[in-house]
This record gives sequence, structure tokens and C-alpha cells, in this order.
Amino acid sequence: MRIGFNFYCADDYISGVEYYSLGLLRSLLDIDRQNLYIVFTNKPEIITFHIGPHNNLIIKGCGFLKTRFSRIIWEHLRLPGIARKEKLDILHCPHYICPVFRSSAPYVVTVHDTIAIDNPKFCKKTNAAYYNIFMKPAVSTAVKIITVSNFTSGRLCENFGVNSSKVNVIYPGIDEIFNTFQNTERLKDVQIKYNLPEKFILYCGNIEPKKNILNLLRAFKLLKLKNTKCRLVITGKRTWKSRKVWNYIQSDFYNEEIVTTGYIERQDLPWVYKSAACLVSTSYYEGFGFSPLEAFACRVPVAATCTGILKEINKQAYTLLEPQSPIQISEAIYKLISDDRRKEEQIKSALSEVKRFNWADCAAKTLSLYEQAVETNG
Repeated sequence: MRIGFNFYCADDYISGVEYYSLGLLRSLLDIDRQNLYIVFTNKPEIITFHIGPHNNLIIKGCGFLKTRFSRIIWEHLRLPGIARKEKLDILHCPHYICPVFRSSAPYVVTVHDTIAIDNPKFCKKTNAAYYNIFMKPAVSTAVKIITVSNFTSGRLCENFGVNSSKVNVIYPGIDEIFNTFQNTERLKDVQIKYNLPEKFILYCGNIEPKKNILNLLRAFKLLKLKNTKCRLVITGKRTWKSRKVWNYIQSDFYNEEIVTTGYIERQDLPWVYKSAACLVSTSYYEGFGFSPLEAFACRVPVAATCTGILKEINKQAYTLLEPQSPIQISEAIYKLISDDRRKEEQIKSALSEVKRFNWADCAAKTLSLYEQAVETNG
């Protein structure tokens, strides 16, 4: 088969959806030497860096895709024709949207969440408008749909009346780098690089409204009253409506109490997890949510709200947080970091759960789905 793969990246600071795409593509190339993969991307250097050369990989650079408007025109008007010209047997669009106009090649689309439809207040207005306009016709045009959780599958069927037989839940994997810790010097280097304190609570993700960081900060303020000597490390890039978070930090905390690292490079992230007393996620909404599972793999205890994939995880694997209650968040974190036995029991359950998320399995199921899509289209 000639398999097209549409990889778009808004900037160089890649996060969950991009890591899904890269992890899947890398694993497909690992297990499949027979089919040809043709990647259309505005960031060929990211594919080259994260995937490397393969005999059955062709990268088609689309550097002209610099704006949302240019992406829309190209994706919906030009890509179907390119699929015909390239004689693709299938086109996979792993970023929510596939062309609304059909081509000779069937489309497979991955939908990670329906936040723009369910909770548009957590999206930029332009993003909410884009997905509200294009998601329904995209899932209608696609021959097969992949979702990364049963929760998203259910929301997709309910929102758009999609036939459930068309939707396939395929869990992504967790990168192998989160399972290997042998170089203690590397750990020290990362701690120095990001100015990590000796004992800290970790937040890992973008700085945006749906992450509910203000309530995390309020909870941390209460936690300080218990003299835990734990500091808070906030990682990730600033995105829209992040000013309130920074204003709150500057007005209510001393500089040494909270460390903001900015974007963490992927190769450094496992060591940041490993240095933390626990990972905390107070999100209102997640489509999947890689961070808790990555922390599981790193044997780091997790306190999190029940969103995204955590709805489908054994509740013994993490400490449950109530997103609206800074008091409950504070008390739950304190109990977790103060009870070594509880941490060990939680980590044991977490390690059992994380085995369910395997890139080789994800790639094999996706490749099988490609074959089904081709047969259905034929």
C-alpha cells in the first residue's frame, strides 16, 4: 500500500497530538517494511529528528503552510487531488480533521477529543469555530475513525450521530524513554538545567484554561501551611489566557516557592518526572492526557482529576482530585506525599495499568484498520 500521513504542527513546541502522530508513525515503520509511507508535513525537520531515515518513508515538505487559512485551503481543496496524484491507497489524518471532499483514497482520521463541541469555552474562539465547522463533515467523509479513548468515542457518536461500527478505539503507547533510568549523571544534569528544587510537586502541560492551574496554585498555597517544604514546578509553554496564572504567581508567592521551567525537551522529560515527589493534574478536560501515564511509567505517584484516559484506568493507580476544590486538592496531595506505603501501592497499580499502552500494539491495530479501510472502499 501507498499510505499517506498528514502531519501538521503549529510550532516547534510539540505536545500530545503531535507525540501521538510521531509515536504511531515511528511504530508503523518499525513493524511494517512492506508498505510505503508518504508524509505530508509543514515541519519536515521534526519528522527527520524524531523518526529518522527509513527505506519506506518519503517526506513531502509543505513549508508554505504558515497560517490557519493556508492549512484549510490546502487540506480541503488541494490534498484530495494530491492523494490522487500520489496514487495513495489510503490517507491518514491524525489531527482531528480530514478533507471534507472525497478522493480516490479512503480517509482514516484520528479524533482525540470533542472539547470544541462539548466545552468551547476551553478553546480559542478561532479553534472552536474551526472544529465546529469541519469536524462533522470530516468524520462523515472518513471511512474509518480512530479515537484514543472510549470516552471520546462515545462523545463523537453522541455529538455527530456517527455509526459506532465506524469508530475504533485504539490506545496510543507510552514512549520507551519513560521506562529506562540508568544514567544518574543525566539526572543531575537535567536537575541543574531546569533549576529543579530538591523536593517538589510537578505540573506538566501547556499553560491554558482547561488545565485549571489557578486552582492548583490555590491548593499549593494551602499546602504551604502544612510546612511540607515542597515547592511547585510548573512546566510547559504559555498559550492563550495564561496571563492570570502568571499574575497570580507573581502576586501571591515568593520566587523560590514556584519554579517555572518553560517547555521541557522530550529527552529531558523522564528525568524531570523522576525527580518529582508526585505529578499533579487538575485539568477540567482532557482528550487523552499523556502526562499521568508517563509518570506511571517513571514510577512517580500521580494525583489527578478523572478526565481523559484516566476515566478508563483503575482508580487505585492514582489519587483522585476534585477540580473545583482547592481544599480537597491540597489535602489529597498532602496525604499522597506524606504516606510512603500509599505511594508504593499506587505505583504498583499504575505500573500494571501502563502496560496496556503499547506503541507496537497501537501500530498493529492501526495497520489492520488501514487494510480494512481499503477493502471497504474497494
